[in-house]
Amino acid sequence: MSIRKKCIIFVAIVIIVPMLLILILSNVILNNQIDKSAQGYLENAFIIAKNQILNQLDEMEKISIKTTNSLDFKRELKEKNINMIDENINEIKEVYDYIDLYFVFSDDKRSILNHPSVKGTNLDRLNELLDKAKEDHKTIISEEIFNLDDLFYYNSKEYNKFKVNIDNADEKKYLNKSLVSIAISPVYDKNQDKILGFLVLGSILNNSDYFPKTYSQNVENSYLSISIDEIRISSNIKSPQKEDYIGSLNPISLNDLNKSEKAYFGKQNIGGEIHMFLDKPISNCDGECVAVLGVGIPENKFSIIMHMQRNIIVFVCAFFLIIMLFICRYVSRKLTTPIIKATELANQISKGNNEVIIDKKFLEDNKDETIILLKAFKKMADDLKCAENEQKIYLQNIKDEQIEQKKLSKQLFLLNESLEEKVKLRTEDLREAIKGLKEADKIKSLFLANMSHELRTPLSAIITCSEILKEEIFGELNSKQLKHVTNILNSGNHLLHLINNVLDISKIEAGKMKLTIGEYSISDIAMESFSVLKSLAYRKNIEINLNIEPSDFIIKIDANKLKQILYNLISNSIKFTEEGGKIQINITKNLAYMKLIIEDNGIGIKKEDQKRIFNEFEQVDNSYERKYEGTGLGLPLTKKLVEMHGGEIFLISNIGTGTKIIITIPFQSEDNNYNTLPRIN
Repeated sequence: MSIRKKCIIFVAIVIIVPMLLILILSNVILNNQIDKSAQGYLENAFIIAKNQILNQLDEMEKISIKTTNSLDFKRELKEKNINMIDENINEIKEVYDYIDLYFVFSDDKRSILNHPSVKGTNLDRLNELLDKAKEDHKTIISEEIFNLDDLFYYNSKEYNKFKVNIDNADEKKYLNKSLVSIAISPVYDKNQDKILGFLVLGSILNNSDYFPKTYSQNVENSYLSISIDEIRISSNIKSPQKEDYIGSLNPISLNDLNKSEKAYFGKQNIGGEIHMFLDKPISNCDGECVAVLGVGIPENKFSIIMHMQRNIIVFVCAFFLIIMLFICRYVSRKLTTPIIKATELANQISKGNNEVIIDKKFLEDNKDETIILLKAFKKMADDLKCAENEQKIYLQNIKDEQIEQKKLSKQLFLLNESLEEKVKLRTEDLREAIKGLKEADKIKSLFLANMSHELRTPLSAIITCSEILKEEIFGELNSKQLKHVTNILNSGNHLLHLINNVLDISKIEAGKMKLTIGEYSISDIAMESFSVLKSLAYRKNIEINLNIEPSDFIIKIDANKLKQILYNLISNSIKFTEEGGKIQINITKNLAYMKLIIEDNGIGIKKEDQKRIFNEFEQVDNSYERKYEGTGLGLPLTKKLVEMHGGEIFLISNIGTGTKIIITIPFQSEDNNYNTLPRIN
């Protein structure tokens, strides 16, 4: 056998045999990993399914807390306003349609509202949860088992909806237990001292396809199953023989799960198809196992993935095996050719060819394979030595670069760490600041509304008494007494106007301000507002011109609010216009909106102050505050009233030359003729 064949065989054995062993071993390992991979796959799928259930419970908890923290809800529960409570909860149910039932209890756990109509609410487990919510002073969320016979009347709409038909060839049976996702929130008064009652929200999982459907959208080719007492109450299992497996037997029970460390992985023949499944228990808020949650996948769906991986491995191994065979043949030819040539020359000499004279020149001939081979070995050694020296230099350069890179990386890491810490601290400071501002604004609005409301009653009495005294009903007053009574009346009216402004702003911010839309003559509204302010302008000898184009037109609007807008703006112009000044009022009708312009030649407003002129309690300058009376509420209230009508307000002003205020209010159609508006943030 020639050296070339020996070389090819040796290289083939060295390469092919290990590659075949790797192929066989990888196939064995892959087969062993199928079950482990399937279990790992189902573990991840189970986490997705479990998170869906937990997310719904968390959402129900947030809904309950938000509802029970509402001051309106507390007031309605305290006043036992059943209709309003039912209306509020129905609005929640329209948004979160998975809520199947809700109860409202009084502070002594008596049912005052339930939907749908139930057989009874005095259930032992429900009472325990109510006591737990009251004791913990917080919302309780849990997965609980309730008997349908205790909840609903037999053969009622709800009873038939949630009962589960058990698969049984001999007789027709129903599972009368139900799994309920429940949230229980205690309702306390605004001081969080006294309990007013409880709100209970529930979602019944029997015959529900919500969780199975959403789960399968996230995990392809897989299914979800929920079981009570080994009976599937919710499932989207499918097989070639059957589409609906609700009511079928689950292969594992709660007792079996407890024995197997609360998790079971196995296989089951479902409708002539092998399915791999993973079951784990569902626990209530006390940690007690109440149901079984399972996820599964047909074995053939998972095997397709594994077979694809196996085929890829075989293809890659075969591809590289063929390449290696060609490489072996090429390399063996390159290696053996010089040796064969040298062997042929040696054979000629060994045959006694004494006439073969090896001249020194012949030995120096580069075409002689043996000389080339010898020279190649020497050249290779020299080249290796040079390469080694170059490699040492190259490695040293790389080492130096690595040291420098490590230093730079360390510096960069320290800088990043410092920057992250600064950003984190700054972000936290901003969050705290925003939280504080929101809380302060909320407290401010509540304080102003309460104080304004409390001040109106005694102030109304003061104004009434002042008017009676001024009209001299109980006797004549001297000039000094009349002057003081007039001052009391004017100051009282001014303070009442301020309080009304504060209350109006508080109502708007709370979303409680109502608009009463009607058809009114713009000319009548303008003239009524103008007549009230005529005396103010007359005292300062201010000329007011009113121009309406066309001369009169009808507009759908809240007339009182528009009068209030005109009163605030015109009185503001009179206040900040010097004696002998001029105010021009233009009201024009366009195709889609009404345009109102009030322009004066008063003191004007600085540009830097114009941004905050519409903020509550803001005045543009301390000097104005001393010279001109006011609270800084007129323009903010006007802006909010304009925005409630869907309009906009603009301000153009220059210091010393005057101010122009432009208002646009769209015409109301039949579709948007509303009485109330949503809260303005």
